[in-house]
Amino acid sequence: MITVAGRSYRTRGHPRGGLSILAFACLASACLALAACGPAPAPSPDPAAGPAPEAEPFPDPLGVYRDLGYIIGRQRFAAVGRFVFMPGPGDSTFAVLALSLPNSSLRFRRDPPGFVARYQVDVTVGDSMAPAARLDETQEVRVRTFRETSRRDESVLFQGFLTLAPGSYPARLRVSDIASSTGFTSDVELDVPEFGPGSITAPIVVFRGQTRGSREEPPNLIISPGATVEFGRLEPQVYIEAFPIDSSRPVLEARLDSQVVWTDTLALEATDGSLHAALVTIDAGRLQPGALGLQARIAEVASADTTTLLVALMPEWLPADYEEAMDWLRYAGAPAELDSLHSAPPGEQARLFHAFWKRRDPDPETVENEFFEQYFRRIQDATARFGEEINPGWLTDRGAVYVTLGPPDEVLRDLETRQGPGQSQVWLYHESLGFELRLVFLDASGTGAFSLNVESRRFFAEAVQAIYS
Repeated sequence: MITVAGRSYRTRGHPRGGLSILAFACLASACLALAACGPAPAPSPDPAAGPAPEAEPFPDPLGVYRDLGYIIGRQRFAAVGRFVFMPGPGDSTFAVLALSLPNSSLRFRRDPPGFVARYQVDVTVGDSMAPAARLDETQEVRVRTFRETSRRDESVLFQGFLTLAPGSYPARLRVSDIASSTGFTSDVELDVPEFGPGSITAPIVVFRGQTRGSREEPPNLIISPGATVEFGRLEPQVYIEAFPIDSSRPVLEARLDSQVVWTDTLALEATDGSLHAALVTIDAGRLQPGALGLQARIAEVASADTTTLLVALMPEWLPADYEEAMDWLRYAGAPAELDSLHSAPPGEQARLFHAFWKRRDPDPETVENEFFEQYFRRIQDATARFGEEINPGWLTDRGAVYVTLGPPDEVLRDLETRQGPGQSQVWLYHESLGFELRLVFLDASGTGAFSLNVESRRFFAEAVQAIYS
């Protein structure tokens, strides 16, 4: 179990034994940054109020990871990490820290032929005055171009492990950029499990992995710190180790809430005779957006902790669950089509959602889904442009039209210099939709909240039906 900042997330197992360290930094291939559309105007800060709290962006992947029990940094140092547990030498356990952070969190300096930054990871286990174990590593990140220094994806990966006896104890993690004061500290409560006959590890989501010859060998894995995969793209790999007491084959289950949505029987490879392992690729077609619980068990008896597998709709668009995913897609289809996805039973959601996603893809030959890339850019645009006192910009009438139909070909403003009730906007679509459309927005209250008038609301509904029919 790992408890972060007072939140508990299930595992098991006083510290004893030595410390082994394996650490590296490398560049990941995926670029997760979406184009920013500029912030909405904000009032001037009050100097007497002290430092303003860090505003949560939209979308907020760090908030999702935090709520699911991950170790996270801050918006300006957007690290994501977690501990996973594997059998160690003798009766000990490897506690492996997997951590990712974006290049943009670090301060780079020119170092021909490119740029270099350095960061430190410090983990203290137990009493800080007499720690049971400690990991202290300084890593260097090199990039070739200045543009790479501003990457916002998980471009830096760190991995380090401690060899510990099963038991519960506190740990403090500090991560900091060497060249600046940025970084974060996180206090976690580790509950390290014991691995013996009949036991099995929690599924470990990895970028790459190989089985090892014995439990004395260090793990040969590159762990995905966020255990995240983009919908319809890469198929996630899961690594499992077990000590079966007979010929029973472990079962891997995916759960949505408490309901099993799919299950697989695993073929384990024997390593040193008692330790068995499996590296499994999950069919992406069986995944729906949101958080799924992965759990492995042996013969209906032994089960390990649940691992959360997060399925993102798009880079940075990480729904906490299926309902939130459908909320974000409220403008991506006709009402009847979206209702059918909302009401689908859990076992059918993945199949129906994949079919829906494929229907929207204008070029199935490419890896990208250009429709949804544009769709989510429009949500960010609308959020920046059309915010109102009560609703974020993408949930206003103007936001709904903008996300669904795109920007108008022409905007007419009626009496725009007059303050108070009676202001209006007229959006005209001449060519971009393939048909003409005129929509009128009225600010009846004079507060800047523009709503479609009755006739325009009907025209908009008809346009939606025409586009998605």
